[in-house]
Amino acid sequence: LKAEAHAFRAAECFGSPATQPLLRRIMQSNRLLAPNSWRCNWLGRCILLLATSTDITAAAKDNIVKLTKFNFDSNVQRGSWFVKFYAPWCTHCIRLAPIWEKLADQAAEKDWPVRIAEVDCTSSKGVCEKAQVKAFPMLALINDGVVKGKYQGEASVAQFEQWLNSQRVFQATSSNRGSGPTVVASEDKTDTSTPTASPVTAVVAVLKNFVARFPTDSTILNIYIHGGIGLALF
Repeated sequence: LKAEAHAFRAAECFGSPATQPLLRRIMQSNRLLAPNSWRCNWLGRCILLLATSTDITAAAKDNIVKLTKFNFDSNVQRGSWFVKFYAPWCTHCIRLAPIWEKLADQAAEKDWPVRIAEVDCTSSKGVCEKAQVKAFPMLALINDGVVKGKYQGEASVAQFEQWLNSQRVFQATSSNRGSGPTVVASEDKTDTSTPTASPVTAVVAVLKNFVARFPTDSTILNIYIHGGIGLALF
């Protein structure tokens, strides 16, 4: 019923009057709106859809550890971490995002001995420099503060799991310490880098991510949908 409700919200938002009666019954049955409160306009319904979609996306990202220049060292210095180093404006990073979320969900569900994390290199430049990030996205396995390996295969949950298994992550021991660059700074050093993303860059990145992932997984279809909305409004 919840999936149907989301589908009908989307259809109603983009102007399908045939779904209004059924959409109303679904929303009232879920107590999203009181029986006498169905008085919102087209824009209001779109805002409701956007807010609901944002909540769902935020919930899906709960299992991804957000690493920054302030908490990176304290986290990765112990244990195994599979980290995505990315930039918000990177197209490949945007495409990888939902797959990374599914990987994090699976890792949490199966209680893997590795944490799934990500670092925004536009706001934590010093961290990415220590990790020797040359291109986006870079997927690195870090064990006890040292880069053990970098993933370069297909972007899928199954392939990620297979690669982690080949790195003996699921049989993690002290002998699994990597031989790559050390990414944890000594205690007397601090990351003093400042964010490099301008407000314009940030806005463009958000808009690109929005068009690429909302309301469908097809960027081309989304462009047509948003273009139709713009023509209808103006």
